[in-house]
Amino acid sequence: MKKIYTLLSVSAFAFAATAQTAESPSQPFIVKASPYVNIGGERIIGNPDTTGIVNFTDFLPEFDGLNPVFYSYGTAALTTGYLYGNNGSGNGFKEVAQGYQNIIGSPVKVIGVLMWFGGKQSDMGSSATSKVVVKSYDMAANKAYNVNAGAFNSTVLNFIGPNIVRNSADILYADIDTVDFNYVSFTSPQTYVGDFAVSVDFSTLAAGDTAGLVSDDVNSALDQDYAYHKSVIGATVRWFVTDELFSGAAATGLFDNSAAIWAVISDATGVNEFFNGMKLTTYPNPAVNNVVVEYTLEKNANAVSLVMFDKTGRKIVNNSYGSQNAGTYKVNIETSNLAAGTYFYQLNAGGHNFTKQIVITK
Repeated sequence: MKKIYTLLSVSAFAFAATAQTAESPSQPFIVKASPYVNIGGERIIGNPDTTGIVNFTDFLPEFDGLNPVFYSYGTAALTTGYLYGNNGSGNGFKEVAQGYQNIIGSPVKVIGVLMWFGGKQSDMGSSATSKVVVKSYDMAANKAYNVNAGAFNSTVLNFIGPNIVRNSADILYADIDTVDFNYVSFTSPQTYVGDFAVSVDFSTLAAGDTAGLVSDDVNSALDQDYAYHKSVIGATVRWFVTDELFSGAAATGLFDNSAAIWAVISDATGVNEFFNGMKLTTYPNPAVNNVVVEYTLEKNANAVSLVMFDKTGRKIVNNSYGSQNAGTYKVNIETSNLAAGTYFYQLNAGGHNFTKQIVITK
């Protein structure tokens, strides 16, 4: 049975946004401290670098998993939607994207998307076809609106933004999990050599259905401005930088966040996958009967462990090794008794962790 543990209590307080554009909301946001998600006592949101993509070496921004938050929209008494979702502003904001800077320009194959939904609600009884659409985009210059000379710019495209949709996949509203992570794979993965973005489009939800994503805390994005909202009003489609759209004319940084949407990538040539002093890979991947987990420690480390679990949180492997010297280690895992599907494996060392994906086929 799946066991979910929360480490932080959830508290709410009013958080007013005073952006001064025609697209800006007129109602306050309500912010909650999002509880950590734990599987079997092992925290997996401490570093949501699920496949080595969100790291300070090769890709930015890095999600701050220490203080995740969840913004609802409306008033304390009435929630009408979510900031990083479909909200009640009436201004057509129904798609949220998170861009990533491919710093070294390595080929990156995006095979799927991992998401953290903080909440959902259905006021009218959801239909069986209500869904969100998960997408991946390439990025290009002058595709989004951002600040201009200190004042919010909503007339001239002046900032890098999502450009062309390269892939998409659906998640039914009924399948959105607001406790655990959500994963969707692409049937035809696309490779990117420049910056790219992943998004969740909420416009295909049934009337009365709302859903929203978690984000990291205020100022966690360090003004990198790679979180976006898309506005669709009639035939007019525009991408806005989220921070500037909702924070106000002076770019006060109230929503300098990154959304909890992470691209899942296959290993790409040239990508430096060391993260927090660890390198992690498996072979073969996909695996059938056996898989070798190979990890490298840059320095001596204590409290080293290897955990493997399925998408429900059930642990397949839970090995503790204590202290280990710097070097490369290999662990053979029998997978012949595992059902076909997607699994995750996590290396913990010296108080840090590194989680990646493996596929089992039959």
